[in-house]
Amino acid sequence: MTFCIYSNTDVADGELNNEHIFPLTLGGNNAFTIRVSKAFNTLANRELDEKLKSCLFLATNRKKHEATGHRNQIVNPPKIKITVGSDKSVVFEFDDNDLLQFYSHKRKKLLTADEIKAEGANFRIEQERSLRLKFTAKIALASGYFVYGNTFVENVKTADLRALMNYLGKYHDEVAFNNISSTGWYWPEPVGDSDVVMHGIFQRINDMLNCSFVALITSAVPDKIIIVVGVLGHLSGVISCPANCDKFPKFDDHDLGHVVALKGKELQRFSFRDCLQAIADLSNGS
Repeated sequence: MTFCIYSNTDVADGELNNEHIFPLTLGGNNAFTIRVSKAFNTLANRELDEKLKSCLFLATNRKKHEATGHRNQIVNPPKIKITVGSDKSVVFEFDDNDLLQFYSHKRKKLLTADEIKAEGANFRIEQERSLRLKFTAKIALASGYFVYGNTFVENVKTADLRALMNYLGKYHDEVAFNNISSTGWYWPEPVGDSDVVMHGIFQRINDMLNCSFVALITSAVPDKIIIVVGVLGHLSGVISCPANCDKFPKFDDHDLGHVVALKGKELQRFSFRDCLQAIADLSNGS
């Protein structure tokens, strides 16, 4: 039997498999995995990973980072019907800079900004507004267990993270959701006035790393662990979860927390203190 952080239960070894904490199609790495229930792994992939992979706002990031997954499938533009003026043959297409543009099959060319402005464009995007929050909670739960093991399980209110991860899904728990005391931010929600400075630091970390990453910050607030998640250079969300931070390791430079960054084929692990120092060095031009 092995503990599964997603189900919060011990699971028979034959019912486990490897979960890529970040899926390969969102910048994951074969070294950044944990053992979880096969059923919960499949569910997380269907309810979270696949939906996020298909989001319009991540298409350019996936293309630039060549996040093709274990099958090395090319990153295709999102399939969305677009009408420009009376032209209903328009679709999204990547240009030479891996940016999304409007392509008209009827005119057999990319449309210019002037053409789109003059004729007007109409298209509809349906995306779950809370998807980034749910994905952030999943990454927080899995990466916390990856880095800290049982210390994370025993000293963090992981029930909050599960309730957020499962929100409106198959295992949605209304009681657990109503008992959430964690706070946070997720794209595209606006940042509260009191969090602007801290959010600015997280955005700078995201821009500096420019990859999929998670920061587990254990010393910013005595009774909260702050988890910051970026996906392929996009700051996805931040969750501040109740925790007994005195129980987390304070050795060497890891007194402030831990960062895992997935740059290309590499998994990089370093302290949050080192991360802050790197930002300071960039600001000072060194």
